[in-house]
Amino acid sequence: MAQGSQFNPVAMKKLLEGIQNDLKTLSSESKKKHVEVKESAETVQLKLRTISAKNENLITGLIPASSEIIQPFVLGCATKNPKIVQLSLSCVQKLVSHEAISTAAAEAIINMLWSLMEAGMEELKLLQTAILLITTNCVVQHDSLAKALVLCFRLHFTKDSTTINTAAATIKQLVSIVFDRVIAEDKLPTNEPLPEMDAGELKAGSRTPPTSLKPCAGDAYLLFQDLCQLVNADQPFWLLGMTEMTRTFGLELLESVLKTYPTIFQKYPEFSFMLKERVCPLVIKLFSPSLKYRQGVPPPPSPAPVEKPFYPIVMRLLRIVSNLIKNYYLLLVTECEIFLSLLVKFLDAEKPLWQRCLALEVMHKLCVDPELVKNFVISYDMKPHSTKIFRDIIDSLGAFIQSRFMNPPGGPAAQSGLKVQDIQGTPPALVAGLPVGGGVSPQPAFMYRGVWIPLVMNIPQGQTKPIFLEMLDKIDPPPVLEGYGVTVAFHCLLELGKSVQILITGDNSENKKEQNKTEDSQDNADEQKDDVESKLQNSLIDSSWCGMLAALSLLLDASTDEAATESILKCQESYASLCGQLRLNTPRDAFITSLCKGSLPPHYTLTVLNTQNNGNSGQKVAMSRSPSQDLQIAGTEAMERSHVVAVGTALPTASLPAGAHQGPVMLTAKNIQCMRALLSLAHCRGDMLGSAWHLVLTTLQHLVWILGLKPSNGGSLKIGQQLNESSSTVITTAVMADLQVLSAMLSRLFESSQYLDDVALHHLIDALCKLSTESMELAYSNRVSKLLMKR
Repeated sequence: MAQGSQFNPVAMKKLLEGIQNDLKTLSSESKKKHVEVKESAETVQLKLRTISAKNENLITGLIPASSEIIQPFVLGCATKNPKIVQLSLSCVQKLVSHEAISTAAAEAIINMLWSLMEAGMEELKLLQTAILLITTNCVVQHDSLAKALVLCFRLHFTKDSTTINTAAATIKQLVSIVFDRVIAEDKLPTNEPLPEMDAGELKAGSRTPPTSLKPCAGDAYLLFQDLCQLVNADQPFWLLGMTEMTRTFGLELLESVLKTYPTIFQKYPEFSFMLKERVCPLVIKLFSPSLKYRQGVPPPPSPAPVEKPFYPIVMRLLRIVSNLIKNYYLLLVTECEIFLSLLVKFLDAEKPLWQRCLALEVMHKLCVDPELVKNFVISYDMKPHSTKIFRDIIDSLGAFIQSRFMNPPGGPAAQSGLKVQDIQGTPPALVAGLPVGGGVSPQPAFMYRGVWIPLVMNIPQGQTKPIFLEMLDKIDPPPVLEGYGVTVAFHCLLELGKSVQILITGDNSENKKEQNKTEDSQDNADEQKDDVESKLQNSLIDSSWCGMLAALSLLLDASTDEAATESILKCQESYASLCGQLRLNTPRDAFITSLCKGSLPPHYTLTVLNTQNNGNSGQKVAMSRSPSQDLQIAGTEAMERSHVVAVGTALPTASLPAGAHQGPVMLTAKNIQCMRALLSLAHCRGDMLGSAWHLVLTTLQHLVWILGLKPSNGGSLKIGQQLNESSSTVITTAVMADLQVLSAMLSRLFESSQYLDDVALHHLIDALCKLSTESMELAYSNRVSKLLMKR
């Protein structure tokens, strides 16, 4: 507005008339008690007439004389007369908004505002004037800028709530303006060389800016330095006159700067130095209570009591940590290792549940960024003597989920002093996996060993919806909604699985291989790059597959929701496919075993899949059930999670003693869903199954038997006429359409074998031969048994 009005005769005339009228009013109001104000106002009126006559551009004439022009208004404010003060401030604001003041005049105005602040007058108008002074142009710099900022800070700690809130908003805006000036200053051409940065000078701290910085950058540096000082409860160097400061407000200002201006910290070594030497040590120091506190555990004998973590501080610290990792990772590799380790520790069962949920929300923000995941693996997991951060993150997420199912009510994970719902959630009344009552939709949830945990929200892929990190107005930790922590941890795992998939499949490695075949002049640099990429991909799987498999297997077992189950299955399919692509057979077979286990009744997995290659360590990992587990309870719980859709008989298996496979077995809707996923994986990625074809075909053989599918002319499997009165198989109408689809998928599975290469086809044929041999051995064994019985 001001720049346009400088050359607008109408606006200039209006400004001049406004100031003249204000001076007349000021002179009239002060003629009885404040003669010096009246005389100064009359003098300036004459001065304005002279300036108007001599200068075509009024602003050009006003700026040099602005120190004299504002004098009657400064004197008016000194009277402390409310009416005169209001009038004086209004006229000063007109001059400031039209950029009609010099640096000296700005200093006089700030001193005037300071005097009014100390007198407790017109606090809101003071804030308005201060923000106009600093935002309109750059005449307020260095010590004057510091004094204006301190004035606003002082007003933030008054007793009036309106003034407090207005001052807070003003300070946040002014801090942003100070850093915006740095960006604008960078765009201005300059030929003046600046000296090199002096680290010793920076370590000591000073009220003068580093000589290696330009003026506006120097102001921003001093401001940020003092914000760190104040948060650390130290005296500021530059913001002189501060009488009070809250740590929470200081942390908010630090976070705002770090989030909004990463380019400044990345460009200037002085600012990146402050990140390493001031911000990171400060954050680690303030995390101390959170690390030492162990809920439900008596404190060790010590003269000093253990300080409890304070929700507003911990939440703001974690917001800063999130920004440091996301925006400054390459500057702070070592420091980020500490922060990530802290996040992992915050998920311990001994920590308050609200603190664990805060850490989960930060982890979720990091998990949605594949580039960050890649950096974690390269910087930590691939280094021989470094913390395996990526592995620890996944393991901690799995451990957190498991702890929510295993910890009894009132254990360490319960929140003391808060009204929290029982850890062991109460599921709604279920009949065959469906809620009782008409028109009632089941709430998505997980149920395991009698513990029911609801999925409280659905978060779209690639997005985050933090709740606790956004509660800046809370002093006490809010109650944690039952199931919230598990919901966020579940989405963290899904995002990490997606990030791993993007990092392995999104680099066009196949195109590179084709190029290598056609281009004879491939240089060594490209080969080294491919080698590094290959090591990264292997490390991504090596660091994550065990923890991911354990967590996903538990969640798949516990899931009561079709959509959640589908997400878990897709993640497992993806891992199996990636492992096969990288020729990592052990993890590949482990994930396929988990899919097979999910396709069969609960007690079936332990009998069927244990007959497959007992020496395979990957399959041992997948067998998460203990042999001593109560299978009857497991079967009942499986039916509560998902309704039964088919009842049939077990397929006799040679490894089982006689009579062990008698009695009906039941398949649920979830078993059918897992079967579909298994068929999809075999159909789409049969080229990488290798020896796992035997696992897949064995599982499908048992499922076909239980479902009562029979071969028809042409080799396809059919349903319908075989399910007569004498049949032991019962199929519900709900699954009849699915069986048609599954039957077609089975047929296509073998038809698509024509597209397999020779090695993959060999593995498929070998698996079929093994199945045939096992079936013939069983038939021979049964025949011999019958002959012996007749004798």
